This record gives sequence, structure tokens and C-alpha cells, in this order.
Amino acid sequence: MNRLRSALDRRRDDAGMSLVELMVTSTILIVLLGMVFISITMVEGLSSSVSSQYQEFQQALPAMAPFHALLAAEVEPASSVPPAPNPAGVPTPGFSSVGNFSLTFYANIGTAYDNTVSCPSGQTCATGGTTAGPAKIVATEVDASGAAPPTACSASFPCSFQVRMYLPLIGLSAPGVSSCPGVGTGPVCQYSSTYRLLANVQSVVNDPSSVDGTGAQNDPIFGYTVLDSGGTYSGTTYPPQAITLTPGQVENNPPGITGLLALGYPTDNQLLTTCGAPSANYPTSAIACPADAIQSVSIDLQVAKPGTGSTGAQENNLVVYRYAQSPGSTTAPYQYSATVG
Repeated sequence: MNRLRSALDRRRDDAGMSLVELMVTSTILIVLLGMVFISITMVEGLSSSVSSQYQEFQQALPAMAPFHALLAAEVEPASSVPPAPNPAGVPTPGFSSVGNFSLTFYANIGTAYDNTVSCPSGQTCATGGTTAGPAKIVATEVDASGAAPPTACSASFPCSFQVRMYLPLIGLSAPGVSSCPGVGTGPVCQYSSTYRLLANVQSVVNDPSSVDGTGAQNDPIFGYTVLDSGGTYSGTTYPPQAITLTPGQVENNPPGITGLLALGYPTDNQLLTTCGAPSANYPTSAIACPADAIQSVSIDLQVAKPGTGSTGAQENNLVVYRYAQSPGSTTAPYQYSATVG
């Protein structure tokens, strides 16, 4: 009997695995290999996403740093800076062009550079040690053709965000003399048509064509807060208050800044770029000239890279506050002057 069992065992061993056993083993092996493949794919995808996010931050951070420093040093230039001298009592805003996708302002860094540009023929223009005036800073979104601001941006047709610095000219009327008023021969600051590119963030997808049902922007780059320090007019006192503008209020067309009646003002509408002396309808300087009273600017960049997140875009944002007041002043914003320029 033992001999018969041993013979049968040998016959079974020689026969190998049955078809059912082979199919079960193959199925288990295929499942295990599939799980390993899925795990590897997920790890690679996560690695690609993290790498893309780091690439975007490495792009955006160098743009955020100079923008922050320049905006913090924003100044209101002399009253005869282009486009024209303002009437008495009307401020000259340091923000000369305000929009959802483009911002132009003046920064108090002009004398940190040798601003000899386009020196007239026959003149010897000095460099260094000359008070040149405030630099003009243009922060804007541009498309592939260079149009600024663009009409549309997308992951398929991304745009770029650039920070450009235009330096004031010197040496126009005499060697080393600035064209800016108060620090040279004036009467208005003149700037070169060329610029220094301080930052260039690529693959930006903030889309100017993306609007909601009311026509308001869905993803603007810039946002603004107007700080009204309060005041009195005709016996009425207006309390200090901050007015955060909506994307629709930023655009230079009606209806402008609305909701003023709810804040106690006699008029419910004012364009952001309108600048005049305080009046009965616009009793405080912040309402009469909102661009003069911009206290903070937020910047929100949407940067797209393949493999980044579920939406394919990484958000980078910050809020920058300008200097509140001139030294020794309780009311006046920070003014440019030759002694501090």
C-alpha cells in the first residue's frame, strides 16, 4: 500500500500544475503587477506635480520680491509729472494707470541708478551722483505677441507677467541734469522708451476674457483697497474706513466705485482714475481722487504647468501696503522729493 501511494505521489509531482491552478496563479500575478504599476504611476504623477509647483514658485517668487519692494517705495511724484500739471488742490497720484491686469506707478528708486539715457549729441552727460527722479514701474500681463494687457489667456495660449522699470532721463538740457521737476530743469519728467525687465513670469493664465454673468472679472491679477482717513465737509464728519474695490469697480468705465451712499457720502459713483479737489459731492480726498488714496494692492498670479494639481494651475498671491504718510505728516501721502530720492 505504501509503495502504491508513493508511486501515485510521484506521478502527481511529475504532472505539474493543473490548468485551474495555473490560471489562478496567473490572475494573482497580474493583479499584483497591476497594483505595483498603479503605485509607480501615482508616485510619478505626485512627483511631477510637486516638481511643477516648485517650478512655478521659482518663477513667481522672483517677480513677487521686486514688485513688493517697488510698491512699498511708491511715491506721488511732483505735480507736473505727465500727462499735465494738476490744478491747485488736486493731488498727483503715484498710481498713474490702474487696472485688473496692468498697473503703472512711480517708485522712489530713481537715484539708485546711472540714469543717463539718450544723451544729446555734442553733450557730455555725467553719470552717478545725480538726483534723477522717481522711476516709472509698469507691472502688466502680456500675451505671446507682446500685447499688454492681453485680451485672453489660457493653458493652450498662456501669457506672461512682466515688471518693467522705466528710468527718468537726464542730460537733456545740460550734462547730468534731470528732466524731472523739482530736481532738474523740468517742466515734466521724461522717461526713456526702453525699460529694464525686472521680472518675467511665464505660463500665466489669468484670463481677461473670463467673466461672470454680470461681466465682472473672475481672476484678475490686481486688487485694490482705498483708505479714507475721514474728514469733514459742510459740517458733516466722515469716519475713517477702508473701501475694497471689486474687479468691476477697478475698470475705468461706469459705474465706477459704487456703494458710497451706504457709507454716508452724498454721491454713489466715482471713477477710480478721476482726480479732483474735494467738493460737496466728493467731500474727502480719498473719494475725490481714489487713486491717490490706494493703500494696498493685492497681486494674484495663476501659473500653469503640466501636471500641477487638478486644475493645472498654481496660485501665488500677496498683499502689499504702501507707505502710509510722509515723514512728520498726519494726513499727506508719501511725496517724492529730491532730498529723499
